[in-house]
Amino acid sequence: MIVSTEGIILKIFPYSNTSIICNVFTKEYGKLTLISKGVRKAKNPQLSILQPFHQLELTFYYNKNRTMHILKEADIINDYTHIRCNFSSILFGTTINNVINKIFEEDFPNKIIFRLCKKSLKLLDSDIKKNKVIFLFFLYHLSKQLGFMPSYKSCNTCGKKFTNDVIFSSSANSLICEQCNLHSANDLDFVIKFSTLSKIDLINITHINKIFDIDLTYENMSELFNFFIAFMKSNISPMQKVKSISEITKLYHNE
Repeated sequence: MIVSTEGIILKIFPYSNTSIICNVFTKEYGKLTLISKGVRKAKNPQLSILQPFHQLELTFYYNKNRTMHILKEADIINDYTHIRCNFSSILFGTTINNVINKIFEEDFPNKIIFRLCKKSLKLLDSDIKKNKVIFLFFLYHLSKQLGFMPSYKSCNTCGKKFTNDVIFSSSANSLICEQCNLHSANDLDFVIKFSTLSKIDLINITHINKIFDIDLTYENMSELFNFFIAFMKSNISPMQKVKSISEITKLYHNE
C-alpha cells in the first residue's frame, strides 16, 4: 500500500548503477529502509533531497512483510543547512543519526524519540556554540524513553542517599558512594562530583527549548558525558558500535 509520513534521513548508500538505499527514521513506522530507484541518473532532483539530516515528507510503497520499501516521492520539510557549516555540528548530528540507526530495529515506531531526534537536529542547526549541551540532553532522554534509567540519588550498593562525590562503578554499572568503592576499586571506574548530579535533575525536567538556561561547566559536561555513555554502552549493546562516539569524546575532554 502507498503511505505517507514524516522522516529523517539517517544514512544513504548507492545501490546498483542508478539507485540509492536510505535508512530513514520515520514518525509513523520507526526506522525503515527505502530504495529510490533511478535517482542517480543525470538531472534527477531527488538525489539532492535524499541526504542525511534532511527532514522529509515521504511517500512510499509499504509492505510490512518486506525489509525494503520503494520510495515514490520525497519533499523537503527542513534541510538543516547550517549543520553542514560547522565541523562540530556535523559530528554531533552524524552521531545522533548513527545512534538511532544502530539501536533501532525496523518497524518499531516511537513518536517521542522521533520528536527528540528532530528537535535535537533543529537546535544543532541553530546554535553551534551549545552542541555539547544538546547532545547530553539527547543522550539522557533517549535512554529514559528506552527504559534505561540509572539511580543517581542513592548508592546502588548500600542504598544511602548521596551527599558527596560519587563513583561510577563499571562492574556494577551504577553509581556508588566513595565508602562502598573502597572495596571494589577498578581502573575503569571514574568520579562524578556531587555538584554534577544536581544537573541531571535539571536535564530531566527542563524543556528542550530551555536547555541553554542550564548552567553547565566544562567539568559538569565532561562528567555527565562519561556517565551517560558508560551507562548506555552497558545497557544498550548497539551503542558500542557507534564509531563516532570516540570523536565526540575528544570534544568533551578538551576545553
